[in-house]
Amino acid sequence: MPWSDPNQSNNPWSRRPGSGSQQPPDLDEVVRRMQERLSGMFGGGSTNGGPELSKGVVGGVLGIAFLLWLASGFYMVAADEEAVILRFGASVGTKGPGLNWHLPYPIESVEKLPVTRVQRLEIGLRRFPDGSIRKRTDESLMLTKDENIVDISFIVQYKIKSLEDYLFNIDAPTKTVRDAAESAIREVIGRTLIDDVLTSRKAEVEVETERLIQQILDGYQAGISVTTVKLQDVQPPERVIKEFKDVASAREDRERAKNEAEAYANDIIPKARGEAKKMILDAEGYRAEVVERAKGEAQRFNDILAAYRKAPEVTRKRLYLETMQDVLADMEKVIVDRSVADRVLPYLPLDRMNKVEVK
Repeated sequence: MPWSDPNQSNNPWSRRPGSGSQQPPDLDEVVRRMQERLSGMFGGGSTNGGPELSKGVVGGVLGIAFLLWLASGFYMVAADEEAVILRFGASVGTKGPGLNWHLPYPIESVEKLPVTRVQRLEIGLRRFPDGSIRKRTDESLMLTKDENIVDISFIVQYKIKSLEDYLFNIDAPTKTVRDAAESAIREVIGRTLIDDVLTSRKAEVEVETERLIQQILDGYQAGISVTTVKLQDVQPPERVIKEFKDVASAREDRERAKNEAEAYANDIIPKARGEAKKMILDAEGYRAEVVERAKGEAQRFNDILAAYRKAPEVTRKRLYLETMQDVLADMEKVIVDRSVADRVLPYLPLDRMNKVEVK
């Protein structure tokens, strides 16, 4: 039976209110009632059968929305941070730590980054969160001035010195620093002998590499300041490390022998110089003594000659007595007067005489 037949009792569209079944409310009536309720809530009335909100309410809602939009421009910059203000994507200034405000989005936006924090970059190796370390030979193997290969891993520490340059002049800051550091140290090692790199010139390599990295980054206007370059591990390639250790041991033995020889020379040479100086001084002293003694003897002879000319007998006797005194001074001799000699018992002390053995 078609639904369009108005005479059929089962046609739902032919039912009328009060015909014994509940009819659904009219959709237009429901919309109209809701509009009336909203109009009553906001204090408005209906004109020509349609709702109308008051102008004051609309203005208040727009004002609140505008204030919330302005409030979204407040932002906080931490103590170690600096903020760059972007107006339609272009930088218009920087702000320091504290509470600041900018024109809300989409007019202005803010980029914040820590500028005092020192960042660390390892080259030649990688550290993983589980504590493992993996070598990167493509970064660490380098050619020295004497055409030897050396394996170097090092650390670069840097921080941001110009946030605007850091954000807008370079695309990948970490990769830029890594490439600049690798290029700089390869240039420095290429001017250095392998023995100097392994032993005495590590500090010079660090200073020169740091200077060259900073020069490269300044050329890019990267806004980065390099604070430290520290060599971590410097050694020959793994395949020849045993031979290099033997060479290093031989070099240490050579240095030790050289130091011992220098110490011996430093001990012997001053002693020899001192002995030579002493002999020279002794000879000069002996010469002066002999000369002065000869002068004294000559003067004494002249004095004796003058005295002898004045009193020959007295002088002759005095000379004789002085000579006998000198000759007999060390002799054990007893002189006995002739008048009592026959009454004295002779005694010969053979035990005290030289070259005489008494048995």
